[in-house]
Amino acid sequence: MLSNLICLGQAEGTAQGGGLQGMLPMVVIFGVMIFWMYRSQKKEQKKREALLSAIKAGDKVITAGGLMADVVSVKEASYIVKIAEKINVEISKNGIGTVVVEDTAEGK
Repeated sequence: MLSNLICLGQAEGTAQGGGLQGMLPMVVIFGVMIFWMYRSQKKEQKKREALLSAIKAGDKVITAGGLMADVVSVKEASYIVKIAEKINVEISKNGIGTVVVEDTAEGK
């Protein structure tokens, strides 16, 4: 009877240890996935900051609302853009969706 209890106790201890070892790969995979998501988000953020800091007067931009505009002047935290003849508006830097790049290839 005593030997049955000892064997039963050993079997339970083994099962618990095996459960932790079985979870370890899932924890590692989850950690790697979080790392890659964080890294790609930082990359995109740096790319966006470079895009916004490179905007200068005369550039064409598309606002987050979808308006096409010409940058008239650059302020510290905003831009003055021309959206129509004699209509200039001030938008924040976060209001810029993208910069329009025009092809200036010769011969086309």
